[in-house]
Amino acid sequence: MKVLFAKLSAECNEHISQTMGIEDFSIVYGDKAIEETRTADIFKEKGIELIPSINATGGAGGMIERSAFDFIENKILSTIKQHLHELDGIFLHLHGASGVLDLDCVSGEFHIVKQIRKIVGKYMPVAMVMDPHGNLSPELGEMLNIVRCYRESPHSDAVDTVRLTAEKLIDLLENRRPMKPIVKKLPIMIGGERSVSTKEPVRTINKMLDEAEKDRRVFSASFHVGYIRHDDDKLGVAVVVIPNEPKDRIYCEEVAEKISEYIWNHRHEFKFTGNFDELEEAVRKAIAFSKKTAVVTDSGDNCGAGGAGRNTVVLKEILAQAPDKKVLIAGITDPAAHSFLSEHQIGNHVSFDLGAGEDELSAPIHIEGVLKQIGEEQHWVGDFQTVGNAYIVRIDDTRIDVIVIDRNIQYGMMEQFRAAGTEFHDYDIVVVKMGYLDTYLIPETAYHIMALTDGPTIQRSERIPFKRIYRPMWPIDDLEELEYITN
Repeated sequence: MKVLFAKLSAECNEHISQTMGIEDFSIVYGDKAIEETRTADIFKEKGIELIPSINATGGAGGMIERSAFDFIENKILSTIKQHLHELDGIFLHLHGASGVLDLDCVSGEFHIVKQIRKIVGKYMPVAMVMDPHGNLSPELGEMLNIVRCYRESPHSDAVDTVRLTAEKLIDLLENRRPMKPIVKKLPIMIGGERSVSTKEPVRTINKMLDEAEKDRRVFSASFHVGYIRHDDDKLGVAVVVIPNEPKDRIYCEEVAEKISEYIWNHRHEFKFTGNFDELEEAVRKAIAFSKKTAVVTDSGDNCGAGGAGRNTVVLKEILAQAPDKKVLIAGITDPAAHSFLSEHQIGNHVSFDLGAGEDELSAPIHIEGVLKQIGEEQHWVGDFQTVGNAYIVRIDDTRIDVIVIDRNIQYGMMEQFRAAGTEFHDYDIVVVKMGYLDTYLIPETAYHIMALTDGPTIQRSERIPFKRIYRPMWPIDDLEELEYITN
């Protein structure tokens, strides 16, 4: 048997001016694409050949330019057409949060799957693994046989979920039967920072999903939080339960209903967890923490959710509070300042304005300081990629260092700090562009607090203007009874 594999991963935030071109994707083909599936051994063991199409990983950024999307989609579709006569199934890793400029349906994933079905017909098995922060509509679920998302947020189980989905596709290929997901679409809008899986109600929801899958009648079950950073009629929470066989559908409908009702009845428990506060107080609390290393997250400019990394408000607040501590701002995106620093050498005294000035949040701050280090900007898209130089400036008469970069890089791994030319634990306080902490940063942190800043990834999702979403939608609207969203 032969299975085609394709991947498109992008979290697209329409609230930043930058767009994602093809150069913003890490693209691999052939054996490298198969290697990056992390599933080659599973298919090989069963004697199934993987046919790679394209592995396009873009991470988080702005909306995808139509030409870039067309290139990726056309590669997927052309490979399917080329191998259609020998294909037994399709294995897709599509994030679920892509947004494409000038695409009527907005969702790149939706468009790709729809075009695939036009080519392969109604019955070829198609499996899709998603990030939970991707939007799944009933119509998209209808076009798939298997759809599964990660359980954990942060996504510590991402690789395990991809491998599990591969195993489930193999099960379907070896034991062909009709298989259609049950998708319950709820009128609930949740940001990622309110749905951390170690906290309630997600912890109990995941237990319910695990318990459901112990019954052989349930082939798969998952909870899709959704993505709220671009306006899309597919936005909202979804519960998916897949019957093992057609005769199991009634039972699985009951399971999906039970989990959905639990989510609805506990929707008020989706809250920020851990430490969080308004900017001034968040900075004050980090300064007051006596040990190292404390982290402040600039949640309104979360590069992991498509923030541009241009906010200067946390730096401004730290300068105002003037702590006698070692502080690292990691980092601030400003192409003009980055270009200016590229003309200097380590040890030079520099005088420049830092801040792109696109809005009040990115208002320039005049910097007098010393160019302390020139390192590498490392972007994580499945592996580390060096995408330019990182400039570290020590601000005069302070112990504050700022990493100046020219693109939205989320500093969340020790390797990235070292590549930039510094050590995370050399500082008392580190400011990063995140919401909740990245999986790899959590164990390195003695204390962390989320600053409720404004910006392209504002955590107060009720303030985001939406025009295309289903209404009424909680918490924008006050709803008492659950009514599912249908096609």
